Amino acid sequence: MLILWVSYTAACKNVDPGFQSIIDSVMSTLSHLLLVFTDLDGCLLDHFTYDYELARPALDQLKQSQVPLILTSSKTLAELAELSAELKLQSPFIVENGAGVVIPDGYFSTAVSGLVYHEGWWLKSFGPALSEILTTLHKIRQENGFRFSGFSDMSSPEVADLTSLSLPRAEMAKQRLFTEPVMWQDSESNWQIFSRLLNESGLCHLQGGRFIHITGGGDKGIALDWLRECYSKETGVKPEVMALGDSENDIGMLRMADYPVVVRSPAHEPPLVPGKAGVLLTDKTGPAGWNDAVLDRLHRFSNERQKDE
Repeated sequence: MLILWVSYTAACKNVDPGFQSIIDSVMSTLSHLLLVFTDLDGCLLDHFTYDYELARPALDQLKQSQVPLILTSSKTLAELAELSAELKLQSPFIVENGAGVVIPDGYFSTAVSGLVYHEGWWLKSFGPALSEILTTLHKIRQENGFRFSGFSDMSSPEVADLTSLSLPRAEMAKQRLFTEPVMWQDSESNWQIFSRLLNESGLCHLQGGRFIHITGGGDKGIALDWLRECYSKETGVKPEVMALGDSENDIGMLRMADYPVVVRSPAHEPPLVPGKAGVLLTDKTGPAGWNDAVLDRLHRFSNERQKDE
């Protein structure tokens, strides 16, 4: 895997004209101040089937209104690149629970510092390389005899069995750049020791829907705020942000949003967002609730724009 440090500004000069026209069109609307960040599983995607058909009306309206939809997930670059292409999105996306941000080549015309060019994308990392995380994890396990399995320990068929993903999708889920999902197979008392050792080593963990994600820094809220600042520098205006999530690993993102929405889940209780006022809980679950919330915000957004004109 080859990763090159190069000049982001220089690379932007070679953008395809057709793609650039789309970017310019999107950027011209950003002065109207709305970005939509969304979790996937249980929100935009159905918790059981991963289908998003019930969210189609809101997806279509987002495109018509030229409001960027920013996918924000525990999924990898490979997984989100595929879904982003399927949804015909041009916007950046946040991967691996906020440990990294992926920006399409040429998306921003202004220079963004601290990026790495990787296989046609620009990456922003909020922590150490995955190789460093794995070295620390393996050392802690070897020295203490903890029982846990990470994606790096598993074959693609094993990941497919655990996640109910197809084999090709399981292979994409293993293509991690920033974090290591683990399945804890030890006692609660040993978990407390393991968690302390992680913190002492400069690592942290996030509880996802199915796995514990070991990361060296960043979360969805930090990534959201960083990306909002990129849009602000691009447009000269600080965008307003809507964020939609359904799990504890979405709390950071919901706290940072102007319009936080907890999408009701058919599988678990909604997370609490301490210290945040105005959090909306949808009536419907999954993509149906997501659709209603996004359409409502877009309607209000349109009315606010008309008042300002």
